[in-house]
Order: sequence, then structure tokens, then C-alpha cells
Amino acid sequence: MSSPPTQKSSTSPWILLALASGAFAALNGLFAKLTTDQHTTSFARSLAHLFGLESSPFLELLVRGLCLGLNVVCNIIMWALFTRALTAGPSTTKVSITNTASNFLATALFGMVIFQEAVGGLWWLGAAMMGAGCILVGMREGA
Repeated sequence: MSSPPTQKSSTSPWILLALASGAFAALNGLFAKLTTDQHTTSFARSLAHLFGLESSPFLELLVRGLCLGLNVVCNIIMWALFTRALTAGPSTTKVSITNTASNFLATALFGMVIFQEAVGGLWWLGAAMMGAGCILVGMREGA
């Protein structure tokens, strides 16, 4: 007795894996920057104030250590997702392009939201040109 044919989902799993790995790569960079950035000092002071504690170098060191730990965890998750996407994907080029695009956009969004970095029109034009180039390379790979 044969089993009925299974229906494929409209979204390939490699795409979601590659997008997620790019997002975790951006988070990895975010936490790496927060490990050494001045924003972490402000955050530690805000935490101390919120809980009615005195601001201390120990609390700041603890927050920086947490950021470093999250950096490592995000890096591990990113590599796990990326290697799964490579295994499931139709080509390494398409997976790499998808991962890079996701990382690029997530990094820009984190920079704007968390670090109040200005991302001007020229940056978006450059990002669009890079994206178009990635799409052209991906199309060359075939379906």
C-alpha cells in the first residue's frame, strides 16, 4: 500500500533558515557592539535606577558579560541555521545571498533603532544596488 503524495509548502524551508541565520548574524554584531559600546553603560545605569540600586562598575560589567554571552549564543545559532540552510537549499549561492541580504537589512534596522544611526538615501540606493546584484547572480545560478 503506497502513501498519498505529500503537498509541498509554498515557502521552501531553506529560505526561512537563511533569513533567520542572517538575522542572528545581525544580532551577533549588535551584541558584540553592545559589549564595548557606551550605550551599555547607560543601560546599566538605567537598570540600577529602575531597581533603586546604586550604579556600580560590577553591574555594568555584568551587563557587558551578558552581551558577550548573547553574542556567542547568536553566533552559534547563526552558524547552525546557516549550515542547515546550505543543506536544504538548491545552491550555496542562493543561500548565501539570502543570508547576506537578511543580515544587511537587519543590521541597518538595529543601527537605526538602537544606536540612532542615520541611514540616508545614498545608503539605501547602495543597498538596493547590492540587492539587485545578488538577484542577478542568483538568477544566473538557475532555478
